[in-house]
Parts: sequence; C-alpha cells; structure tokens
Amino acid sequence: MKKPDLISELNTAINQNIIIEKNIKEIIDMSFKIFKKLFDEFGLELEKLCDFKYSSYYSKHKNIDLDLAIVKYFPKKDVKYKEFLEKILDTLKNLPYGYKIRKEQNDGYIAISQETSSKIINYRFIFLVRKKTKTGYCDYYNRNGIWQEDYALELTKSFSLANKISNGTLYKVKSLLNYVLKDQFKYNYGCDAILITWFYEFFSRSLNKYLDNKYNKKEKELDFVNFTKIKNLKKWFKYNIDINNLYYFIFTKIGETNTYYYPELSFEPLELFEGITRYSVNTNTFFKLPLSYFSHIKVFDLRNYQDVRLIQEMGGEEYGYSKKAWSKARDEDKRYFVSPFIISGPFNYAMFKKWYVLTSNSLFKTLPVEIKKDLNSLRQRESMEFLNMTGHNWISSYYAKLKYLQPYFDKKYPLIKERDLKVLIRMITTMVDKTKQSDWLLENDN
Repeated sequence: MKKPDLISELNTAINQNIIIEKNIKEIIDMSFKIFKKLFDEFGLELEKLCDFKYSSYYSKHKNIDLDLAIVKYFPKKDVKYKEFLEKILDTLKNLPYGYKIRKEQNDGYIAISQETSSKIINYRFIFLVRKKTKTGYCDYYNRNGIWQEDYALELTKSFSLANKISNGTLYKVKSLLNYVLKDQFKYNYGCDAILITWFYEFFSRSLNKYLDNKYNKKEKELDFVNFTKIKNLKKWFKYNIDINNLYYFIFTKIGETNTYYYPELSFEPLELFEGITRYSVNTNTFFKLPLSYFSHIKVFDLRNYQDVRLIQEMGGEEYGYSKKAWSKARDEDKRYFVSPFIISGPFNYAMFKKWYVLTSNSLFKTLPVEIKKDLNSLRQRESMEFLNMTGHNWISSYYAKLKYLQPYFDKKYPLIKERDLKVLIRMITTMVDKTKQSDWLLENDN
C-alpha cells in the first residue's frame, strides 16, 4: 500500500476549505501591478508584506487589510524623510480613478482604499530604506523623525524561504491559523515570528540528528554544497519530517521564551490600556509583542576555515548564530552542526501601533457608561476591576486561538486519526465558525 503524502494532502485540504474569492483576488492582484508599475518608474521597489505575500489573509469580513513596503535600496546619500514622503505622494497622484489616498504622516504610513461591490480593500504602505552594514544590510523605518531598524520585509522573505523548505505547508498553516483568529488582531507579524522560530528550532534539531547519525558518527564526508541547496533541503524535509510532529511542536511552543539554541527570545510586554492605573495583579492584561525570530539556518563544517570564522564573528544571543550549538559541536568533536540565525528588532511597528491602539480604543468603547465615568472618579478602584477583566478576556481569547490547532496535530488525540484531511480541515473551520467569542475563555481563569 502506497504511503500517503501528508504534505500534499494537507495543502490540498486547506486550499479546498479556505478560499479567497476569485474576483477579489484578481482585483487585488491587478491593484498590486498598478502600484508596482508606478513605483518602478520612479526608481522605488514595492514589496508585499506578511499575509499579503503569502495569500493567507482572512477574507470573510467586509474589510481586507493588506501591507506593503516601498523600498529605496542602497541610496548613495542620506534619505530625507519628508522629501521621500512627498515623492511617494506625487507618485500616487498618477493612480487611476477609484482609489482613495489617505496620508497618515504621524503614524508613518500611507493608506489607499479600494471599494468593490462586496469588499473594502485597504492597502497600507510603509517606507523602508535599505543600507549596507558591516554584516550585510539592514532596513530602516522613520519613526518619530528618526531612522530605526525594521525587519518587516526580512521577516516576510524569511518566512517565504521557510515555506519553500516546508513544501508549502507554512503558508497553508498560516492561512488556517488566520481563519481561527478571524482578524481579532490584525497585526500578524508576531504570528510569523513565532511560527518561523519554532519551525527552524524543530528543523535544525532534526537536521542535526541526521548529520550526527549519517556523517559525524561515521566520519563520512558530506556533499556540503549540494546538500544545502534549497531544493535539496525541501526534498530532505519531505522524506524526513513528520508534519504532524512538526506542527504539534510549533503550536505547543507558542508562548515559551526559552529555546534549545538561545537562552531567551525577545518580547516586549505592553499594557493593553496604556496610561490607566492598574490594581489587579491576577489578570492577563499585558500583550507580549515578539521582537525576535529565527531567520534561516546554516550547516557548518568545522574543518572549513570560512565556516569557523563565520561562527566566531557572527555568534550571538540576540543577533547571530548559536554559540551553544557551536560549543556543543566542538566539545563532542563533531565536524558538522546546524544552527538557526536569530534576529532581534521590530517588524512594521507602524502597523502594530495602529492595530494595538485601535483594539484598545474599541474595547474601551464597549465599557458601560457608568464604568467609564467611574474611571475618572474616586470610585476608580471598583471600575478598574471591570476594565481589567475586559483586557484579560481579549488577551486570553487571542492566545487561546493561537494554540487552538495544537490537538489536531497531536498523535495522542483521536482527531489525527481522520484519514481524510479535507474532512478534518472542514471540521476545524466549521467548529471555529460556530464558536462564540465567550467560548474561548477559560472559566474561573481570574
């Protein structure tokens, strides 16, 4: 009996159950071509970001929100932000009729909306300047008048490369996860950072075991150049990685900060209702914003001078390859070892700020009028408990949704025994559609 191709079956099952309307996709594709042609003529590159790049955005709501980056690559002189912005706005004046342009200068992006008979499509453009650095290059975003590092484009490209290695499963699982989240929080770069980090953690350790057993222990020579080609890593993944084990691992690890390769992942705890004094210490009111991710992996040959020099110069705990993996390989006298590369920094902070503030304001508006009044009175302590619970419920439900898919990949549960993956994915989408927001909350969790 032929062994089932779980990778192909999973990708097909998700494609058949989570569908972006053909006419909507055609409209979006046509708009991107129009935008890209305009900016090409002015020497600027246009790049899709995050779910726009992966075609994994949630499309069932009235509004579809898509992110893009306008990139100036390796300018010969310093870029003046206001001049850069004006050039972009002048470029956009050449758009055909039907697009509404809104400049959000204080927030660092430009928004363009497009209405169809059934949808409002919002395109939000951030501006990046790519410059050469000692270690390669870095993208910079103008935040409050200061050019600062931003890894939105790099994260998107890293995720796309990991998707190739995964034989397309990362894009599809991200699409499924977005279906579960249903735009509860429209800033999805944090999800990308989490998924790709634990993907490469699992993949690196699996590769390490393979290299140990087949090459290090037997002292065999590895065809290094050929083995590390993406097409061959993709093939190795297909025949050596159990995708149920992989994605169960990833969804189990959500929320954890310690990895095998690095002592700690970077997160920034952010208060949902910023500026309002809090009294409760038992509620979950801080959002953990991911600020690091694994961008790629590398197979090292410790008999190769260039590799040894690279790990010496580029080993790090917040940026670079794993010192722990290198140390372990040396201590155990291993020739080959694998390490992910960690990057720390923000990803499209402009969009995070927009959606986080909007979420906070929207939740605040749901409070009863009496509670809002009390927050500005001597009875603040009593009303604060209600506010605490509102924040706790939103954050708790969000993280519950992030981890929802875990049991569907767990071999200890009967769900995985469903041989028809199309039926299983339909089961997931149907159950999510029927689940009320209150059902995502854990009783007595406060």
